[in-house]
Amino acid sequence: MLLIGGALLTEGPRVLKRWWLMTANARIRANLRADALRGTMSRPLADLHRTSIGDQMARIVGDVEVLGVGVREFTIETWDTVLFSISFIVALFVIDAELSLMALAPVPVAMLIAHAAGRSVSARTARAREANGDLTSTIQELLAGFRVLRFFGRGAAATAQVEALSNVFAERNLSATRLSLGLRPLYSTLMMSGVLFVVWQGGDRVVAGSMSLGAFVGYLALFIRFVERGFRVPQMVNSIQSGGAAFARLEPLLAPALLVTGEPRLASFKPGHVAGITREPALGKRHGVGPVGVSLRRVTFSYPGTQKPALTDLSLDIPAGGFVAVTGPVGSGKSALARALLGVYPVESGEVRLADPSDGAREEPGPIARVIGYLPQDAHLFSGTVHENVLMGATAPPGFIEGAVRLAALDDDLAGFPGGLATEIGEQGVRISGGQRQRTGLARAIAASAPDRPGLLVLDDPFSAVDVETEARIVAALRDAFGPGRPWEERITILLCSQRMAAFPQADQVVVLSGGRIEEEGTHAELLLRGGLYARIYRAQTMAEIRTVAAEGGA
Repeated sequence: MLLIGGALLTEGPRVLKRWWLMTANARIRANLRADALRGTMSRPLADLHRTSIGDQMARIVGDVEVLGVGVREFTIETWDTVLFSISFIVALFVIDAELSLMALAPVPVAMLIAHAAGRSVSARTARAREANGDLTSTIQELLAGFRVLRFFGRGAAATAQVEALSNVFAERNLSATRLSLGLRPLYSTLMMSGVLFVVWQGGDRVVAGSMSLGAFVGYLALFIRFVERGFRVPQMVNSIQSGGAAFARLEPLLAPALLVTGEPRLASFKPGHVAGITREPALGKRHGVGPVGVSLRRVTFSYPGTQKPALTDLSLDIPAGGFVAVTGPVGSGKSALARALLGVYPVESGEVRLADPSDGAREEPGPIARVIGYLPQDAHLFSGTVHENVLMGATAPPGFIEGAVRLAALDDDLAGFPGGLATEIGEQGVRISGGQRQRTGLARAIAASAPDRPGLLVLDDPFSAVDVETEARIVAALRDAFGPGRPWEERITILLCSQRMAAFPQADQVVVLSGGRIEEEGTHAELLLRGGLYARIYRAQTMAEIRTVAAEGGA
């Protein structure tokens, strides 16, 4: 009965402990991934562009797993092995301190070896994780462009590239594994060598009569129980060292820890809970009502890693509620102007100021993200429905998304989709046309501040995949919905950066860039009368359209 009771008192708590620690370990990994993604999303975009997406994926997925192993070994083995072994050591010293000193002498040697091997363990783990990052990055890039690879018949070359990187990853993983597996028998041998001292010196004590046979048998049984788990202590040290190497790669991505404010009651006892996921959303300050004015003063801007500035000493005022169109030759700085205004990359010098519509008398340097709708040249779409891609998790009143879709001239297309707004468009919008992808991105930009309307709409080459008639329809709809004919609180400042100029006659102000500087500035009519760069580009595009229409009519 004592034996059964002792077993239940020992093993029952261990079962519960192991269940809770394994649950905690899974939650730790889930929270680490959430913190890493949250930190990645908050990093400056210039930093993100220095690291490939695949490498960041490898860190958030693979490095968290390696770190999780170290955390698991530490939490579980601290209870199962370290505390358990200490209890045996205490019992051994109580029975015979002198014999215990001799029998346990190899233990410090094993710990010293584990500590000394730490540098090699960390280095090999880090090299394996780096190889995993290279492999993941390459696979992600090749899969994103697999259509191009197939069209050009480069599948074999892509496979060979992945195979080579896989071999490097496998070899580095094997190198780390070989070291780990080679250390285990060494630790076991050192621990087991203590049995020789116990049998030798304990046998002498029994023969000399200083230790009874029962005490010797009991001591030997306790020591063997210690040896059966003791060798795992230096193994735990090596696992922690591997986890440390993974954490060193993961740490730059981690966001600061979230406060407990807003977390549900007893959240710590919920196995599937991830911090910040189920908390009540904080009601942030609404951006106010009305258009946003923009002022750029002597702005010099360069893309990361380039020597030549894309914008040089540029000054420009965009009045609140105005419609400003920007054009120029290829590489003149149109996209750079949009990105500098949005704060996508930091400017080298100068200042970008946006008027806060909640207080018209006050201006804040830098972009106010919550009041800006942005359509880049490549409108990246996510797998999901049209509705999900337009609102991106925001909530909006009835009719809001339908209005954004109508302004983007996407309503006729949606009428032909099988599910309307609920139509699945696939990863990167592969199930819809290029023009539909672009107009879905435009609807998203219009709905960017849902349930409010944005104060500033920045459109970077938004009409490259639509025809001239659709372009004119979209611009006319935007002018009608947000232009000078609307009440002040319903107006939006619009900045259109485009190579195509069919919509420019409707703009309040036209800016022509060349070499990162303002070449011309004025209204459409004024610039045509000057006969400069704008007039030449506009007339060339008009003649090209006339010839295209004539050719189609002849056909």
